[in-house]
Amino acid sequence: MKKINFIGRYMAIFLSVIVFTSIVTSCKENDDDIVKPKTITDVIMQNDEFSILREIILDNGLGDAFRTENVTFFAPNNAAFINSQVTAAMVNALPDTLARKFVFKHTLKGKIKYEELVAKTYSSYIEGDSIIVKTASASDPALLINGASVSTKNLNADNGIIQVVSRVLVPLPTK
Repeated sequence: MKKINFIGRYMAIFLSVIVFTSIVTSCKENDDDIVKPKTITDVIMQNDEFSILREIILDNGLGDAFRTENVTFFAPNNAAFINSQVTAAMVNALPDTLARKFVFKHTLKGKIKYEELVAKTYSSYIEGDSIIVKTASASDPALLINGASVSTKNLNADNGIIQVVSRVLVPLPTK
């Protein structure tokens, strides 16, 4: 009887040590498994809906521009560029400063969700420029951004929010 009790105690201790060891070793976090945050640039680069915008951003060296600051980006998707009859080639043919200005005119400083937007004039990312938010009509509370509707609201990124708009917000700059 004592022999069985003795074996049972050591078996319980042995199993406890094994369980404790497996818990401690299995809880170690591997750096390769950590999900990296997606910035606005990452969302645009990985989404085929923004292939025209992606080409403009890459050709004008703006890849890092949307990786750090907190912004709200009113991003035209491919359909918006087609509706506006604007191509990536047209934007990329502009001098670098004007092409960059074209992209930044779609941007507000700070993260602003669609629900937080109100009908007013906002200062855009470029000093002296603005983005005008209005309600569609008295009977339609939907917001228009420089006359464009928001087709997809609140695409979250680590450093901001993307509001997908139905057309390009500004005409191509000429000077």
